[in-house]
Amino acid sequence: KESYPGEFTAIARQGSGSACRSLYGGFVAWRAGGEKSDWSDSIAEQVADEAHWGEVRAVICVVSDAKKETSSTAGMSTSVATSELLAFRAKEVVSKRMKIIEEAIKAKDFEAFGKVTMMDSNQFHATCLDTYPPIFYMNDVSRSIV
Repeated sequence: KESYPGEFTAIARQGSGSACRSLYGGFVAWRAGGEKSDWSDSIAEQVADEAHWGEVRAVICVVSDAKKETSSTAGMSTSVATSELLAFRAKEVVSKRMKIIEEAIKAKDFEAFGKVTMMDSNQFHATCLDTYPPIFYMNDVSRSIV
């Protein structure tokens, strides 16, 4: 049993940031945290459960079974150290987009949901390119899918 709401997600985040979102079904937000010195407030919260928007499905396309050239952890560390775009994104963009996408999910507004999802994906890859040395997670096949 959790000693505080989100405790298990905080523990999962220590192994892999993205893992914290996997403990709940449906639509899940990873809250930045940072108010507490031990970062125990960096947790995942369910925005809407799996029954909320039943028409929406996640499709995962595996386009290569090769190991990534740059691991997510190493890539993030390098981006934090070298990408001014990442710092701008964290300060100016993320909270605004989180608000928009959470509202879109709750309202089942697919147009807004799709738009912010694509804009955020594009900016993520722009941040990878702004990192030095640049990081390339997409290949020709994944770009053709998008």
